[in-house]
Amino acid sequence: MGEQLSATARVRQIQDQFIMEWGRMSSSWGINRTMAQIHALLFIAGQPLSVDEIIDRLQISRGNASMNLRDLIDWGIVKRQRRQGDRKDLYASDTDPWMMFARVVRERKRRELDPTQKVIEECLAQFPDGAADEEAQVLHSRLAELKSVFEMVDAVYNEIFRTDETFAQTLKLFGRKDS
Repeated sequence: MGEQLSATARVRQIQDQFIMEWGRMSSSWGINRTMAQIHALLFIAGQPLSVDEIIDRLQISRGNASMNLRDLIDWGIVKRQRRQGDRKDLYASDTDPWMMFARVVRERKRRELDPTQKVIEECLAQFPDGAADEEAQVLHSRLAELKSVFEMVDAVYNEIFRTDETFAQTLKLFGRKDS
């Protein structure tokens, strides 16, 4: 019995270490630390969890949990569900790390890269005709090159990450058969 308890405690320690690291890593990418920690907990839990279980495990407020769960659902990496006959919402993370990664890439592109690409295109469209001084040429040249970079990223994204299906096909090309 004592051995089982220490193994259970050790698993809990490992879970906590992963949850903390996932939050740290994600916050350095500009993602809310609590959102990342909730995601990490749901990813490793092995079963759907209620809001109360998430609050208890992570020691966060109900409002914080609810707000971040909504965001995770919007990102497409957490789903809300209910057991038949139960009124309590449960939350579960996608368990396939490859598909989870693809969904995060799609959301980051939509939130960060697409708006920047649009502004670059707007800047180029507003460029005055006949602006020939060196400052204007440098600006136009650098924006045009940057636009090319964004277009290349967009093309790669469309081939690989656009949908779960295109990503699954790409994974198969690299030998991953269970996609």
